[in-house]
Amino acid sequence: MSLIGQGSAAEYQVKAAFLFHFAQLVDWPPDAFGPAGQSISLCLFDDEPERQEFQETVEGKSLGDRTLHVRLLHDQQDLQGCNILFLSLDEARRQHAVLSSTQGQPVLTIGETDTFLKDGGMIRFHLEGDRVRFDINLPASESSKLKISSRLLLLASQVLRGSAAGSGGR
Repeated sequence: MSLIGQGSAAEYQVKAAFLFHFAQLVDWPPDAFGPAGQSISLCLFDDEPERQEFQETVEGKSLGDRTLHVRLLHDQQDLQGCNILFLSLDEARRQHAVLSSTQGQPVLTIGETDTFLKDGGMIRFHLEGDRVRFDINLPASESSKLKISSRLLLLASQVLRGSAAGSGGR
């Protein structure tokens, strides 16, 4: 039996660990944060079924001179101050609207739906067998002035570049 299956706690602990490493391999513009030492906010909607796995895995971890904190959102208007936003499969109903509202903002968007990259998301998790993999929409990150490390790009299953970003992922 596999430890990783769609929706399992182990799967989301792995995804949270990936997310932490993504944050280490992305450069935000200087104005994306407040003064040095201010925290980095990972935002999840408060109805996210797997929020506990993210909180237990990444809450309080250090990223350089900043600390990663999980912030729960009640609605889309709460997005101000988010540095990283995770949208699970359960957020499919609001995904397009949320991604539209973050477009051009220095917010690293990470999701799971098949249409995530097509809708303007930056990194999409997917499973290959029992392994967590990810694809990257490079134009989406560049339009938000986020620079994704070449090391992270090499680890991606697929990197969408140029006009391919608008045509969707897998």
